[in-house]
Amino acid sequence: MANTAKRGPCLTVIAILYGVLALSNVTKALQNARDPSHLGIVILGFRFETFAANVVLGPLLGAFMAAYAYGVWTLRRWAVPLSIVYAFYVPLNSTLFWYMRTGPETSRFFSVLVYSAVGLAGSVGTAIYIAYNRDKFG
Repeated sequence: MANTAKRGPCLTVIAILYGVLALSNVTKALQNARDPSHLGIVILGFRFETFAANVVLGPLLGAFMAAYAYGVWTLRRWAVPLSIVYAFYVPLNSTLFWYMRTGPETSRFFSVLVYSAVGLAGSVGTAIYIAYNRDKFG
């Protein structure tokens, strides 16, 4: 209970949301099996559309996200550099994805803008918040 008070509501919500994101990445193969033409894990701009790739890569990225969520939940010092890595990864990943996706199936500019804004706010915003509160991380 003392750790929850030290962590505060914002870091608690962040840890829970990153835990949900980890679960989403772990289940990418199931999501991909439902609709392989539109669903699948995206790493460094490449959408992996095969079931096998999602079975392997989904849990790997999910493990990273689960470690990040656990590190924030337990206020581990090593969560601080993970937040920085993820803050750089998300904009790079989304930029490469939208850059490589050209053609009629490409989403409209507004949806790309909204997706990128949410991704940036979540990843970079979390890294900034953690940086300002790094004294809580022991």
